[in-house]
Amino acid sequence: MKRGAIMKITRVSAVVYRQQLKGGGSTPKFAGEKRQAFETVLVKVETDSGLTGWGEAFPHRIWPAVKSLLENLIAPVCIGADPLDIPALMKKLIYHVHGVGRAGPAMYALSGLDIALWDILGKSSDMPIYKLLGGAPRERLPAYASLLKYNETDVVVRTSEEALERGYGELKVHETGQSEIAAAARVLRQHNGGSLMVDVNAPWTPTEALSAVAPMRDLGLKWIEEPVWPLEDFEAARQVSATGVPVAIGENVLTPTDFARLIDGRAVDYIQPSVAKIGGISIMRDIILAANAADVKVAPHSAYFGAGLIATAHVSAALSRAPVVERLFCDLTESPFGDWYEPVAGQLAVPQGPGLGIDPDPAILDKLTIA
Repeated sequence: MKRGAIMKITRVSAVVYRQQLKGGGSTPKFAGEKRQAFETVLVKVETDSGLTGWGEAFPHRIWPAVKSLLENLIAPVCIGADPLDIPALMKKLIYHVHGVGRAGPAMYALSGLDIALWDILGKSSDMPIYKLLGGAPRERLPAYASLLKYNETDVVVRTSEEALERGYGELKVHETGQSEIAAAARVLRQHNGGSLMVDVNAPWTPTEALSAVAPMRDLGLKWIEEPVWPLEDFEAARQVSATGVPVAIGENVLTPTDFARLIDGRAVDYIQPSVAKIGGISIMRDIILAANAADVKVAPHSAYFGAGLIATAHVSAALSRAPVVERLFCDLTESPFGDWYEPVAGQLAVPQGPGLGIDPDPAILDKLTIA
């Protein structure tokens, strides 16, 4: 590029890759389905400067729609745009897609694009994203092990013990059975007394939720996640919290306006914005800053294995008052991002390179790509 020339986007595309679960035994569930593999949707933004940015869009069960929306609806609008003027481009795109939905697959695709733009901004500035966001130097963040759903007490016990042996200090289980939940709490008490979180994925009416959480009051949970259906019934979530069991919701709160209502109403104890669903780094930053101003705790949802997890680490390192990163506890086949996402002694490294700090390995990515 000529000196002083404005950088321009030349191509926007999606790359979908699949990693298989290792190990045998019971087939766990995630997002309501049995799982033997996980797909990741990477968003790739190329520029005329030679810089390439990478992001991640929420993929689970819906990646074909996300890829199609990105490449057919969003990408054409990006060509020729300045990737460094993130607010201007994202404002234009959010309006452009609003007729097909301001949440869901269109916003997932925009989330991945926003992350990729921040990656380019960091690379062009020779700074990691967490420093662009105003964060102080930080090398590591605490991570907690987020177990998949097993519905078997002995498997929950065995998997909890394995996570603790690997150095995690806190656990989250995706279980609704009292036996499985109590068993995980018992394992933690016997090991290190660390915190237990329980994600039930919104199975109960308000009345059912109040009855279901009553036996959990003595377990000292850090939080119970999404206890009530429908998810937007924030008042019902408040009632659950009032019983003495802290409540967390947010991964399925999908507009900034809803997050503002959730924060302003102090309805729950923790909010959980998800960077690959809510609109990327830009909107997640605004939500966390609003929560900090209102003294509402933040614990981001980050059930990702690629750029979404890396972006969450950067935003948490820069803005969270008590940062903690969710790491799905499962072993997968090789990753284009190497072994970065494997915590050491319960700590996840904050990448220090420009932008996200880690680019996918092209050879591994090519081998794993399915679309």
